[in-house]
Formats: sequence, structure tokens, C-alpha cells
Amino acid sequence: MPPTITINAGDEVTWKNPALLLHTITFDPAQAADKSNIKLPTGVQPFGSADLSEDDTFTHVFTEKGTYAYVCKYHESMGMKGTVVVS
Repeated sequence: MPPTITINAGDEVTWKNPALLLHTITFDPAQAADKSNIKLPTGVQPFGSADLSEDDTFTHVFTEKGTYAYVCKYHESMGMKGTVVVS
């Protein structure tokens, strides 16, 4: 939360799973049900978290400017997705 954030290049973002259900932070179109839900700037390789159990975290430093769209691979069909805009 929120579904879209804007940060500066070099900033670190940490996601935390507050729920009992498993979640992921998936920036990899090969793992998405709908590949169009994933967006990466040109030249950025796909990446993402392992399964996140309750209270687990995933942290990533965004070094390249652009728009990054991601999903939870388990709840993508329920609209669980977000966007990180790096300026």
C-alpha cells in the first residue's frame, strides 16, 4: 500500500506481508498469469521475492529510472498488483 508509489533512483522499497496467506512480489512476466500486468524498464531483468509468509519482508533497491509494475502471483486474479515509478 499504496498501489502506486514514486521514488528516486537508488531508493530502497520494503514490502511486508501482514497476512497469514502466502504472497509474493513478482516483477517477472514468466510467473504472471497475465504477462501484461508486469512492466519493467528496458534492460532491467525480471526479479521478485520468494514466498512471503506472515511478517516476512522483501526489499529491493531500484537503480534504474522507469515504471515497474508487479503482482502477487497467488492473488493476481484478485487485483493484487502495484506500480513503482522511479524518477
